Amino acid sequence: MDLSHSLPQNRKEGPGGPGLPFCDTAISSALPRHLHRNVIAPIRTIGDSARTALKVSFWHATVEEAPQASDPTFVSLSLRTRGAGAWRDATPSGPVTTLPFEGALWRFEQPVSFVQFHLPFPLLGTVCGALFDRELAHDDLSMPADVRDAQLHDTLQAIRHAAVSIEPTNLLLDSWALILSEALLRRLSTHGAGHARASFGKIAGRGIARVIDYVEAHIDQDLRLASLAGVAGMSLYHFARSFKETVGMPPHAYVLSRRIIRARAMLRRSESALAHVALACGFSSQAHFTTAFQHSLGITPGGYRRSAQS
Repeated sequence: MDLSHSLPQNRKEGPGGPGLPFCDTAISSALPRHLHRNVIAPIRTIGDSARTALKVSFWHATVEEAPQASDPTFVSLSLRTRGAGAWRDATPSGPVTTLPFEGALWRFEQPVSFVQFHLPFPLLGTVCGALFDRELAHDDLSMPADVRDAQLHDTLQAIRHAAVSIEPTNLLLDSWALILSEALLRRLSTHGAGHARASFGKIAGRGIARVIDYVEAHIDQDLRLASLAGVAGMSLYHFARSFKETVGMPPHAYVLSRRIIRARAMLRRSESALAHVALACGFSSQAHFTTAFQHSLGITPGGYRRSAQS
């Protein structure tokens, strides 16, 4: 899916080169209030201790009802994964539902399991400005109890399955956040019926060269989308959309491809432990490295080394 925003005016120098004061304003370690103010607690949360744009929480409820605290700072979606039904206040909720800004009382046919996806409201505002050249107010978003949209449902399912099968990097979480933000604005905002910007143009040669050099120099680190956007001197959304138009793939896919290429070279020429190769190429663990490598090439890192050195 495409991802982007307009070229910024106010630049500053950051640790990674030219940056933007607002490049990562929507990315923080903050969490929605109801994750702390609830009679139940999530059994797992992704991105809870990191500065990421998307937080994902996994829940299993065995209580009859639970309050949701009000919180206008996050736009949250819930995907029910098991259980017969749930109600938001007095309204039956569908498999996909939204969590209203003003809070709600939830009732469950217990037990019920669900996954919630939390996006900072300022991020949606940035994406809205880029797509529709319009400001976003809370009243511009419809927050139905039953979101009947097959494509949005499939997108949430895909993120959910990916999040449990791999350990998402910060770059991947931020990329998912932009995909979800655009999907929400197109389907649930008053601006969604308007004409959206179709193309954001390519990044100039010098700009893309700086980004590629930055990726190669920091491939062993958990790269941030905001850092890459800052190197290019662009906002998050504009950078993500323009990067794909320039390179032919999203930033997170490009970085993963470069990690795999670096890993293949190390496996061919050294006997370093697989755990060392994983960390040197920016994977969070040997297990994450093995999963990504096998998914990309159809062979495990150990198998690739044996075949390359035979």
